[in-house]
Amino acid sequence: MIPKIVLFALMCAILSALLEGLGFKGKGLFSLLCIVLMLISLTDTLTDTMGGILSLADKVGISNAASAAVKAIGLGYTFGFVSDLCASLGEGVLASAVTAAGRINIFLVAYPYFESIVKLGMELLE
Repeated sequence: MIPKIVLFALMCAILSALLEGLGFKGKGLFSLLCIVLMLISLTDTLTDTMGGILSLADKVGISNAASAAVKAIGLGYTFGFVSDLCASLGEGVLASAVTAAGRINIFLVAYPYFESIVKLGMELLE
């Protein structure tokens, strides 16, 4: 899997350089297309891995917390990729907004667990 992605990325970089040399103005869109194709190629592996993690968490009895953790990790990567992409396309303000939105979404996923921990701590202090 890794050599396939590396070779694809190298081919995209070489093709992008060649197209830029020929005067192609859509280098950012070409890069976006390459990124989307690489991420699509990872979906099967990622789905199997996440399914395995959630199945293991269900057997151990922490499926809700593990599900929230997987969601937070997925959100972090997704918003990070999109933010980096926006920055690469020269949209710094949009990249910052995407980063802030990602942080807010991760907080919203984690908040119920944080609230439970605080309540438990207050009960222990009583």
